[in-house]
Amino acid sequence: MTKKENKNNLMWGGRFSEDQNEILSTINPSIDFDKRLYEQDIKVSIAHCKMLVKQKIISSEDGEKILNGLNKIHLELKNGSFSFSYELEDIHTHIESRLKELIGPPAGRLHTARSRNDQIATDLRLWVKESIEEIIEIIQLLLKSLIELAEKNVDTIMP
Repeated sequence: MTKKENKNNLMWGGRFSEDQNEILSTINPSIDFDKRLYEQDIKVSIAHCKMLVKQKIISSEDGEKILNGLNKIHLELKNGSFSFSYELEDIHTHIESRLKELIGPPAGRLHTARSRNDQIATDLRLWVKESIEEIIEIIQLLLKSLIELAEKNVDTIMP
């Protein structure tokens, strides 16, 4: 993925008649950070899809297509075969675009009753929560190691 790919950015290009400034093309995409949110974005999208089906907002057939597509995308992201581009700017747009490639028009129904801001806020909250839990586990392992080391050296005299 190169910075040049972003010159005719899809998100920008749909709203304005001129290309965005080269500086914006360089600093605007958040995909380099966002790609670490893929697990959360997929989880949140799966939960949202299930809610849409349960509330009969979308058909179970469309829901099944969306869920199958999201699961396929998740595998592609997990095994490294997913292709990233600065043109798509963020992880949410990447996943939406790939879902549309895989299942066509039903992909657009996933955003029913959900704003982009809600999606981003939920993904980020979930990522922070999971990261904190992981950090707590690491700190607990460190403390356990320090206690074991201290117990082994209880009689060691320190200057």
